Amino acid sequence: MKTKVKIALQTEASDTPCWPYINYDYDRKFSEIFEVIKQSNQDIDFDIAKYTSVSDAEADYENDLKKYDGVLVLLMTCGNHIEMMYARKAKEGGLPVIIADIPFCGSGAMLVNASRVVRKENLPVPLISSLDYKDIAKSVRMFSVIKRMRESKILVVADWFDTRAEEESNRIWGCSFVHASSQDFNKYFEKTKISDAEEIAKNWQSEAVSIVEPNFDEIVESARIYLALEQMKKDSGADAVTVDCLSLSYSGSYNGKTHMYPCMSHYEMSKHGTVAVCEADINATVASLIMLYLTGRPGYVSDPVIDTSSNQIIYAHCVACTKIFGHDDKYTCPFYIRSHAEDKLGASVQTIFPAGEKLTTVYFNFPANKASIHSGISVGNVGCEEGCRSKLAASAAAEVLLNNWQFGRWHRVTVFGDYRKLFMDLCKMRGVDVIEEDKY
Repeated sequence: MKTKVKIALQTEASDTPCWPYINYDYDRKFSEIFEVIKQSNQDIDFDIAKYTSVSDAEADYENDLKKYDGVLVLLMTCGNHIEMMYARKAKEGGLPVIIADIPFCGSGAMLVNASRVVRKENLPVPLISSLDYKDIAKSVRMFSVIKRMRESKILVVADWFDTRAEEESNRIWGCSFVHASSQDFNKYFEKTKISDAEEIAKNWQSEAVSIVEPNFDEIVESARIYLALEQMKKDSGADAVTVDCLSLSYSGSYNGKTHMYPCMSHYEMSKHGTVAVCEADINATVASLIMLYLTGRPGYVSDPVIDTSSNQIIYAHCVACTKIFGHDDKYTCPFYIRSHAEDKLGASVQTIFPAGEKLTTVYFNFPANKASIHSGISVGNVGCEEGCRSKLAASAAAEVLLNNWQFGRWHRVTVFGDYRKLFMDLCKMRGVDVIEEDKY
């Protein structure tokens, strides 16, 4: 079912002197704004209501709760303060709310009232004030993210489960989890057809720049892992998957084998717009799913390395996406098929990422209700053999990150593009405390 959003226009009665000016043509201005909003959110249904008094908006609210997934309040004048009614309701567990000023129209209400009260009362409401109406349009996407997360299911393949992280992420975001063991995976793996896996393996070979270490049998084994996980995901109705790959590989839980890495499988899923994450990391999986819904782009989960000599952070992992601007975008990063780095076995992906791109890197800390974020700009790739295969280098506040790293966790999730404000606003709506780890 589509996300449904109410746009509440704060307007003034006829013949009333006010900002922007008496008898302002609200319909004309809103039509201009709404065209931008619709163009960026074609999967959302909108209803529009104009209000000149708080009481009128309050009278509709109980019905709003039954119909909508969120309310966008547009401040098109300064006087009647309907935005605070919606904002306070949001804190009480009502509809998610975004307040947007149309500059020179509702700026007094935004600065004198909304900004102060939201801050003082710690209301979970993002504030937008921009003459570029695309900024408002982008913010509306957050309503869809919240709805989609409530409807999302994550498959966890492991022989242990981080139930505390699962319970907290379910409480905050509404996503659910389904568990499967290594024995469950083994049964699916054994049912895969070798001929189907060989076709996938040949396709991977044709897509890659070259194959360095793995032989064809190892690549076919990776394709069988993909087929097994795809079927498990389908049978469980899951929208994302995370596998405790290292523990299961090193322990021999995969039918006694020791290099059953899902790196190629995760690459393939990412290519088609599905979240697949290593190491049964609930924090990284939820972050990846949220960023995919928010941006349409995959997250690159990595173990970062700091280099203060170049003021860089290097995001290293053997699982890496190649459709970094989204699975529908034409651009695909070149990649090599390599062995898994730590033990030089199996098959993985070494992606060559482009330089000069803005990056947003996030992570959650469940069961604590916190998230981290930092920014950077890609500068290229590191080619040494140490560490994981893919190594995206980015300019960043390396010294600050070194001394301000959060949560005692290594993984981070990097998305190409500048989504810092959107992510922080989304977390604000869900009451999640975001730590900017590249700032003291």
